[in-house]
Amino acid sequence: MKGYCSYSPADANILQNAAWDITGHNANFIKDGSFSGCIPLKHVFGFCEDYKRILVNCSQQLILNRSMSDLSSLHFTSVVGGDMNTETVKALVKKVKVQLTRVLWKIPVIKVDDRERLKLLKIVDSKKNINCAFRNWELCEYPNLPQTNKHSWMVKTCSQVERPRCIIIAFLTNSPGTVSDGYNVDYDTCSLTNVKAYINSVEYPYEDFNESFDKNLFTMFYQNYADFQKHYYERFNAQPCLTREKYKELGPFICIDCSRQNDDAKTSSIDLRVEIEAANNFPANTAAYCLIIHDRIVQYNPFTGEVRRL
Repeated sequence: MKGYCSYSPADANILQNAAWDITGHNANFIKDGSFSGCIPLKHVFGFCEDYKRILVNCSQQLILNRSMSDLSSLHFTSVVGGDMNTETVKALVKKVKVQLTRVLWKIPVIKVDDRERLKLLKIVDSKKNINCAFRNWELCEYPNLPQTNKHSWMVKTCSQVERPRCIIIAFLTNSPGTVSDGYNVDYDTCSLTNVKAYINSVEYPYEDFNESFDKNLFTMFYQNYADFQKHYYERFNAQPCLTREKYKELGPFICIDCSRQNDDAKTSSIDLRVEIEAANNFPANTAAYCLIIHDRIVQYNPFTGEVRRL
């Protein structure tokens, strides 16, 4: 979700080496049953994207959690020599397995001269805590929306330190990992007309969208998507990854900027709620996804190696 919002057409070639072909759905990714890719962690973790300083005397661990089903990593729209909806083809597809034979994790190591090394040793000996501030990505899922045209989703409650700064919302009918009629990994429009996010009692955006995908009216939805890079990366001449037509076909991704908040207001907790409206009832087996980009501060002590989240 964030990739479609963050990248530009100029990134298409380098993303193919990162195992993501935006235009061809990774059609040429596998040859003779094998695949490989080099994925910079800035594409996966907000910490690696935002934090640009060195870490001194700090151990790091990379934990990879796989989906319960290998089908979650597959994209298929047709099957050669068979109908996708037949039981025979469904049984064959369920036999597909993805096996990782080798995983490498490469981290740059900075070596300094003696003068800088003494400065770093003084920092370690001071036993002071070091704050690491970055924007964290958190994905929340509503697995099955009710079949109505309006719904209010209480997404999460968080502390004041982890204020949401940006929200990306998308919908998918027939969740990944299932082989069912009309299965597709592209996100769905679901006849959306309006989406609002509420942080406590403050609404974002202030005005309603009043759009209609059924009538090909989604100008403000696309404008918010195109402006994501401007307010998130401060790229004032950035180009969105998807054209207007591709946005409707592959998306849509509803981007809501909520970075301009009254940070002086002190509250014990922050409630995030999303209200969704559509022209028609949401289809059966429709899941809603909300990617929350929020503040996070991690504090670590280079002397003891202790790491904790504020």
